[in-house]
Amino acid sequence: MPRVKSKRKKQAPIVLDVNLMPKDPFFETALGRSLKWTVSVGRYIVIFTQLVVIFSFLTRFILDRQVTDLNVIINQQKTAIEAYSDLEKNFLFVQAQIDDVEQLQQESNLIEIFPLLNETIPSNIILDELTIKQNEVIFSGIALSQTALNILVNNVKLSAYFNDVSMEKIESRGENLPGLSFDMRAKIVKTANSTEEIIK
Repeated sequence: MPRVKSKRKKQAPIVLDVNLMPKDPFFETALGRSLKWTVSVGRYIVIFTQLVVIFSFLTRFILDRQVTDLNVIINQQKTAIEAYSDLEKNFLFVQAQIDDVEQLQQESNLIEIFPLLNETIPSNIILDELTIKQNEVIFSGIALSQTALNILVNNVKLSAYFNDVSMEKIESRGENLPGLSFDMRAKIVKTANSTEEIIK
């Protein structure tokens, strides 16, 4: 008769974890666990610090290169600016001469405008302020009557030396004070000397 083989269950291998290093009871205390956690975290902090240092060195090399390039560009632009220094000096010199000419023209206008204003302003007009610019004259004063103010405006408008007459302000001086306060301006078209040159 054939033998019947008996099936035996294979037993799972038994794994034994043998720790030959005895545990230090200090690490079971709260202070020991805190110290162990600090040491484990400290390793990551050291690694992170080293990475930051390496990144800083790499960044420094890049920045040094950029600074070198910027210095080269600045030196090139400095050379270009120095090349234009003579042009700037000439421009400032010409500008100063233009300012002197304009000032002389304004002084000339003052001398020529006064006789014209003497002919234009009626006797019953009292000027508190008279501003004469290169191309404009501004009147500020008191008209003792409405008629006097009308005569002043008409004289300035009819004069060949002024145009664009505009009245900036007209107001009564009050119940106890006669006359009207006014501000008026007009453009200077030409002066007496320029008229004589045209006639010649």
